[in-house]
Amino acid sequence: MKIKQTSGHVVHSPLSYSFQMIEKGGSYVQKYDVMSDSYVPNRAITPYVLQPCLIISDPDGTLATADYTSQLVNVSWTMEVVEGAIAALLTVGKAFSADTKALTIDRNVEPGKILRVSFSADYLDKRRGDVQHFEWEKDIITEAQSDVNLSLDTGRWRSKVRLSPFKNWGQFSIPVQLKHGDDAVADADAVYQWQWWDSDTKAWSEDFSEQPWLVSGEKTKQITVDQDYIQNVLLRVKASHKKAPMMEKYFCTRLRRWYGQFDYDVEFLTGKYVFHDTNMVVLNAWVANRSGNIANISKYFDVELFFAVGNNDFESVGYGEEAIIRRSDLQEGKPSAGMLCRELSAFTAIADDDGNVLTEDDDTPIFAQFPVKTREV
Repeated sequence: MKIKQTSGHVVHSPLSYSFQMIEKGGSYVQKYDVMSDSYVPNRAITPYVLQPCLIISDPDGTLATADYTSQLVNVSWTMEVVEGAIAALLTVGKAFSADTKALTIDRNVEPGKILRVSFSADYLDKRRGDVQHFEWEKDIITEAQSDVNLSLDTGRWRSKVRLSPFKNWGQFSIPVQLKHGDDAVADADAVYQWQWWDSDTKAWSEDFSEQPWLVSGEKTKQITVDQDYIQNVLLRVKASHKKAPMMEKYFCTRLRRWYGQFDYDVEFLTGKYVFHDTNMVVLNAWVANRSGNIANISKYFDVELFFAVGNNDFESVGYGEEAIIRRSDLQEGKPSAGMLCRELSAFTAIADDDGNVLTEDDDTPIFAQFPVKTREV
């Protein structure tokens, strides 16, 4: 007689899974210093290592509670660089360890981009025939920061400079230097732009095409100008670092033609006392400042000499330092001398009534100096 038999079942309780991603090296947080063009930390030197960890425990106690990461199957790591709506998949290659399942990230992430790291794997519970799936994803970004300490060094140059016509400045330079902390910023990393104040438009202008006082350097740290053409110019330089273009530094300086305190008068070289045999009257003008009499005064002043006899009105008898009144022009009466002294401007382009600048045959503008005050006699 055959034995009747029936089959039973071995029932295993579901396993308890604890999955996490552990940072085994490096740092998730990365910063990029704009000024030094460096990453902290630099993952090319200190890689960022991600280690999956799977802890399994068995409620029935038949399976020891332990780390079963090595038994993960279908392990997949993916990395892609995301910029806006564009994603570029990167090759994981040797960065992935088949033994430990760890991923080593040895690349730096540029500011403005995202490094998206994804992980997936399965664990097969052979007792129950179950497959447990695990997924993990993280976006790694880099913060752009900079310990910016920019300043503009102007040396001894001042915000207001008086240009005495009696001192020959000629063509001279105004130097500035952009600095980061105590260090000078290299010319290759700095941007300089000089500007001048346009009183007509009430705005700063970078168009120097019709400014005769400019010699060179409007886009460098040292502009060169010509004193002879400067009457009253307000200059400004705008400086910035190429890696921090929004952090602009400014310096303004006003250049003004300035005569200072001076005195002037006219004297009789001859003819202060007119006798019957006096042949001529000679007038001589002088201008003096704190340094004494100024030589060649016609170079700096518009000097007009006047002469009168008795109660007659003054009449203009010449320009410059000396005037001669001959006997034939003398009348009876007390002789009087007068002088009108007006400062000359810087060299200015001559224009016609319509504002058109007069030029030589080769289109070179014609310049001249003019009195800065109206003629009042």
